Amino acid sequence: MKKKQKAEAESRRKSSYKGNSRNNSKSGGLTFSEKKRLIQLKRILSGKSNEKEKPTTAQRTITFEKMFRDGICQVSHHYYTKMVEFFDINYSLLEVDEQADILAQYSKLINYFDPSVKFELVLFNRQVNEQMLTEQFDIPWQEDDFNDIREEYTEMLKKQAAKGNNGIIKSKYLIFGVESNGYKEAKSRLNNIEKDVIRNLNNIGTLARGLDGKERLRILHEYFNQDTMEPFRFSFKDLAESGKSVKDYIAPPGFDFRYPNR
Repeated sequence: MKKKQKAEAESRRKSSYKGNSRNNSKSGGLTFSEKKRLIQLKRILSGKSNEKEKPTTAQRTITFEKMFRDGICQVSHHYYTKMVEFFDINYSLLEVDEQADILAQYSKLINYFDPSVKFELVLFNRQVNEQMLTEQFDIPWQEDDFNDIREEYTEMLKKQAAKGNNGIIKSKYLIFGVESNGYKEAKSRLNNIEKDVIRNLNNIGTLARGLDGKERLRILHEYFNQDTMEPFRFSFKDLAESGKSVKDYIAPPGFDFRYPNR
């Protein structure tokens, strides 16, 4: 009797082992995509999904992290940028030799940026009212020997604007950025790059200047609110007292993504 019971127990143990082996075999038979999907589902169920959350407000759609007073923008955790405005030159009216010199200087400017420095040229045409048009051409003075040139150039631009341009401002900017471990490190490098960029632009024959944080925010406000032409009202002092984000001052009522190709 005992031998019979022992044999039955051994039979049940072997049967259970075979069943577990079959289950493990099935589990081991999952494809890579099935395993990946299973991991994703577990993360979602546990609340640890790494899928990007869709922005729920216009402010969240604007993706930079912080704008500093000096014009440095922290775009992401380790990426910082600065912005330089430059002005037109009458290239088509120059002699061939002068045009060749400008092209050579422009090549030097482009080749200045090594792979560690990202840059882009931005052309922004927008319609503004008369007051904004006048304010746009006021070039702030700096502590150098070129303020008389800035004043003369400002007056020339205002006269050209008065001749009639249907309230359209055509602005040109150069934005450059670097990866950095923090603001102080980024500031030192970006300031040096800014000096070199302005010098290279001056060599081409155009005036150029770095933009501070408020000026960069003004441009973003004008870009995001072209349909309404709402005036830009902002100061860093008011920002500190209000507890708001700079994005509250530049964001439009909403973004329309229904026509992405427009």
